[in-house]
Amino acid sequence: MFSRRYLIAILFIWLAAFLFRIHGLNWDQGNHLHPDERFLTMVSTDIRLPHSLSNYLDTATSPLNPYNYKQYQFFVYGTFPIFFTKYIATFLHQDGYDQIYLVGRVLSAIFDSFNIFLLFILSLKIFPRKSKFIFLPSLLYTFCVLPLQLSHFFAVDTFLTFFLLLTFILLNSRQYLFASFVFGLALTSKISAVYFAPIFALFLVINFFQKRTFKALILVPFSCLFLTFLAFRFFQPYAFVGLLKLNPLFISNLKELAVESGPQSFFPPAVQWFSKIRFLFPFQNLVIWGLGLPLTLAILITSLQLKKHWRHLPLVIIASTIWILGLLLYQGSQFASTMRYLLPIYPFIILVAAYLIFLSRSTKVVALILVFHGLFGLMFLGIYSRPHSRYQASLWMYQHIPPNSRVSNEYWDDILPINVPGYNPSVYQGVTLSFYDTESPVKWQHLSSQLQDVDYLVMSSNRLWASIPQLPSKYPDTTKFYNQLFDEKTQFKKILEVNSYPGIMLPFLRRCYYFGPTNFPYQEKTNRWFTVDSQCFYPGIYFRDDTAEEAFTVYDHPKVLIFKNSSI
Repeated sequence: MFSRRYLIAILFIWLAAFLFRIHGLNWDQGNHLHPDERFLTMVSTDIRLPHSLSNYLDTATSPLNPYNYKQYQFFVYGTFPIFFTKYIATFLHQDGYDQIYLVGRVLSAIFDSFNIFLLFILSLKIFPRKSKFIFLPSLLYTFCVLPLQLSHFFAVDTFLTFFLLLTFILLNSRQYLFASFVFGLALTSKISAVYFAPIFALFLVINFFQKRTFKALILVPFSCLFLTFLAFRFFQPYAFVGLLKLNPLFISNLKELAVESGPQSFFPPAVQWFSKIRFLFPFQNLVIWGLGLPLTLAILITSLQLKKHWRHLPLVIIASTIWILGLLLYQGSQFASTMRYLLPIYPFIILVAAYLIFLSRSTKVVALILVFHGLFGLMFLGIYSRPHSRYQASLWMYQHIPPNSRVSNEYWDDILPINVPGYNPSVYQGVTLSFYDTESPVKWQHLSSQLQDVDYLVMSSNRLWASIPQLPSKYPDTTKFYNQLFDEKTQFKKILEVNSYPGIMLPFLRRCYYFGPTNFPYQEKTNRWFTVDSQCFYPGIYFRDDTAEEAFTVYDHPKVLIFKNSSI
């Protein structure tokens, strides 16, 4: 067992990690700006607790079953996080639409911060007990950007990652039955947990070759399969009709999701993926933003140590590496490979990274990595230290755009202005511009008429203008419009740009210094790697993440642009 000093240290690290994950908890000022979270909030609000166990298990009548509500006939999420949140929120009397999402965010933060303890347990398996590196995995994970971000969302990804990491620990400890039940919980958090099944099977195969008994060959695998099914059957009960028969609606929903996520679908959120290079784009987002360049460089440099030590790598590191490469290759090969799909490998990457750093045996290297990696994480947390960019832009609109003005919004993106205390969005006339529609003369005849009458052109994120112009063959006229708009060759002139990049707020600078590339369509003078903005709301030094994957920016720190029609 470890000493009280170790216990105090890991508790302190966990507390820091948890506080970072709930920092700026109400980051969208109650406006429900994350679309997936908004859907889960609606579901969690509407479902009701069953009056008995039999009622809970009855797919046809359970009030907890989303499929029993006509507005939720398409539902593909794991139910354990939703049910757990619903029960906790009900107990706390916080299960209303404007409260339950905050309960969900706190639970998301709790489950992700629990990984601090799990990584410490794994550290005890790969580092000497008195090693100064024993807290390194937990410290690195504390400041890792993607876990920090996803912990701020009421979604299922942090639950999934926690249960998979716990499954891995139990497998390493040869607690196969407990591991099976926990793996079932992972499946009830998100069905994609099934990708971890080969790693589970690997440990069962190793166990057989070590023991070579009938129990290891038949009884243990069968018991594991049964317990995994039992957990899935109980905590995702509405995937079934009857005891064993799968729910046809559940299956059809999964098939529909697969179609919508593939290249055969031109579903608006999928437009971004047509211009992305498979493997390269998800890897780029992983190393630059999800992990951060400081940690990525540390991994690359310290990996040189493997030449000397590869014959003596612990099983924990070997299995972690297989899982990392397996999921990275699979998800990287998919048409849509959003960053959150790779969250389940982040704790494992952190563990491998810590081991590589350990092989360097340099305290100075560790200190340097921790400083820059920690700074990168804290700079990202800066986006939760100021109002959401859509909130900032909305407040500006209320104060500078006259009532009754015709204000546009882009179809499939959030409408501005959002709710700000003391103001009413209905003072403006909203006009929806359907740029995602298939190109045709009819489309542009209608859009041209709308654009002539719009007083203010509002773009609440880069969702459309960063994706549509990348497909000029499919959207020739729309691409031309965006190019001309950003090249200032239309009647619309930009009057406001609100950014909320990772960085450090320094009010005394009185300007914003932006580093990194932009992805404006065809505007050479702004596509520089360094710009200065003297009219920004929060002066400081910031790193632009415009070229990161869409979902990384549009939910909690989108770029907002407002143009004024100079011809009116």
